Amino acid sequence: MGPNKEERIKTIALELGFSVVGIAGVSPHARANDVYDRWLRADMHAGMTWLSRHRQKRRDATSLLAGARSAVCVGLNYYHEKEKEQRDSDGSNGRGLFSIYAHGRDYHDVMGEMLGQLNAKLKASFPGMRSRACVDTGAISDRTMAIRAGIAWLGKNSSAISPQFGSWIFLGELLTDLELRPDRPLDTMCGKCTKCIDACPTGALDEPFVVDARKCISYLTIEERGEIPSPMQERIGLNVYGCDTCQSVCPFNNVVTNALAFDRGDRSPLVDMTVAELEKISDEEFEKKTAGSAIRRCKAGGMRRNAAIVRRNIEAKNRHHPR
Repeated sequence: MGPNKEERIKTIALELGFSVVGIAGVSPHARANDVYDRWLRADMHAGMTWLSRHRQKRRDATSLLAGARSAVCVGLNYYHEKEKEQRDSDGSNGRGLFSIYAHGRDYHDVMGEMLGQLNAKLKASFPGMRSRACVDTGAISDRTMAIRAGIAWLGKNSSAISPQFGSWIFLGELLTDLELRPDRPLDTMCGKCTKCIDACPTGALDEPFVVDARKCISYLTIEERGEIPSPMQERIGLNVYGCDTCQSVCPFNNVVTNALAFDRGDRSPLVDMTVAELEKISDEEFEKKTAGSAIRRCKAGGMRRNAAIVRRNIEAKNRHHPR
């Protein structure tokens, strides 16, 4: 007896370079939808108004693909040990910190290309199949689908945590009208651990499994378009773009290995610039140096603002703790 549909699909996905793959049903998930609605009502999505506008689409995958029955959910390990050198920086080299996910090519492009390849191969194997690839920008929740597919569980920092690769994974899914047997979801393995909550510099994780974007450094340095509230500026520390603090302290991130599929050859030049240089970067230079990079999301003005904050934090640190 040959492999069943589910096994064939998973084999194809892994051969393409995805790190993990699982299958989820797409029927509305009442509990996840209720939690999300409460989060929105509490205004924890801050200025990300599109999350509220797309709420109804998020509740039902068939709004993205009519007749959708299953989701092939994939994860791609993006961690590289060499990037940890940056996380160990104390700012003495004049550089700030960029979230590891943004060091290389824009993950939307990387995952989009790989999901396109997966889509083509599955259509060749299952003629007549209808499908739609989703990576972050769609209304569907990649994290919720990954958890339903059994490739990750929900961490107390609200990240999806893979048993094999921790939370250093990009997520995406291929919605399909194929009737597939779903995998069993994983229960959280966080137990009594609160390391991520304790380490958060701004208290954005005070409620376990929920992130308050209004206090989150990733939100403030990437999505916030205005001035960052003064009380938060010192707490940003060295973070120029995003924040990996809650991930860096997670015990499950000790199991990760270097990524095989995610190409680090296109390392962003901004990562190696000093905050003094970033503070003065022109709109034109920013656009040129962020081509094909997720860092473009914060815009040139946001980068100059963030760099100025980090520069002041480094100067304050040097005043209080001269070398």
